Amino acid sequence: MTKVESMINVSLLGSCDAYEWNRVVERSVQSSICHLWEWGEVLSSTYGYQRYYLVAKQSGDLVGAFPLIHVKSILFGNRLISLPFCEYGGPVVDLELNIRTAQDVINKLLNASNRLGASLGVEYVEFRGISSSVEPRLLHSRGYVELQGYVTFQVNLEKQKEVLWRSLNKKTRNATRKAEKLGVEVVEGNRIEQLWAYYMLYLRTQKRHGSPPHSYSWFKNLFETFCPQGKMKITLAKYKGESIAGIITFHWGNTIYWSSNVTDIERRHLNPTNLLLWKTIEYGSDKHSKVLDLGRTRPNTTIHHFKKGWGGKEVKLSHFIHFSGRPKIPPDPSQRKYLYLSKFWSWVPLRASQYLGPRIVSDIAL
Repeated sequence: MTKVESMINVSLLGSCDAYEWNRVVERSVQSSICHLWEWGEVLSSTYGYQRYYLVAKQSGDLVGAFPLIHVKSILFGNRLISLPFCEYGGPVVDLELNIRTAQDVINKLLNASNRLGASLGVEYVEFRGISSSVEPRLLHSRGYVELQGYVTFQVNLEKQKEVLWRSLNKKTRNATRKAEKLGVEVVEGNRIEQLWAYYMLYLRTQKRHGSPPHSYSWFKNLFETFCPQGKMKITLAKYKGESIAGIITFHWGNTIYWSSNVTDIERRHLNPTNLLLWKTIEYGSDKHSKVLDLGRTRPNTTIHHFKKGWGGKEVKLSHFIHFSGRPKIPPDPSQRKYLYLSKFWSWVPLRASQYLGPRIVSDIAL
């Protein structure tokens, strides 16, 4: 063991050290908003998850962080995930560390996560959308299995607006113009009643897609935690005074993350999502953001083709899993049993969906 390695110690962080946790997250170029301490608080308070936040310290200074959420379900298994409902997780390190020390920190955190998983009896440890600080070959050499079911598109917002507009494909530009011409208006949803309007659209959208919904508490807790900090925005599209669509974005560093969108099926022909997304691009350009991340998407789906029209670069999102025993396929919406569940769910009454959905969502933890 080298001298550098001997100086690195890994432990679990208590809630009293939340400030120190966020400090190292903010000092890492590889982190996302989901790495913040507050995101874990929302997960825990909404769905009752137990979280285990590993930290690496060198000479008393916190230099690495690895957020892990314990998800235990009779139907879907016993897992440690970094992180549920997020594209990006895994360990992050202080940007001032040299390459060798950073890799030592990553190794220590990975070792600790595997020991933690064994102590909890989990079937596997999973982390999503690895950062640039983690070498895939390192993970492969340690027995991690790589899954590549998703991609994202990243739009470069550092270009001039005129260039950004021209980078959209013709169909996307025409749909956006149509929304404006027909009188669709875009408003920022910074009040709790606007969040409720979004959620009502969300419930109907999820039912149409055959997907169980999050609870209203999930959105409310995110709203109350991140909106006052300017890290979350709800943007609504209105037509003749009625909310017909909406998107939620998160804002972290120089990146805007498109989290979700909802649409009234009867007003979809007005193309409100196109206008919402273009206004988000304009906002990011005005605020000197660098990237708009359009979120995880399965290739060759309808939403994949839609996102492809916005001129972004397609980026692979890899998940890595370390199995404790016999490999078990994680929950995957493309599996046959989930396709059957989706078909069934589209027939569930809205009120029943609102009650039962969050229980299923919390167990699947996608």
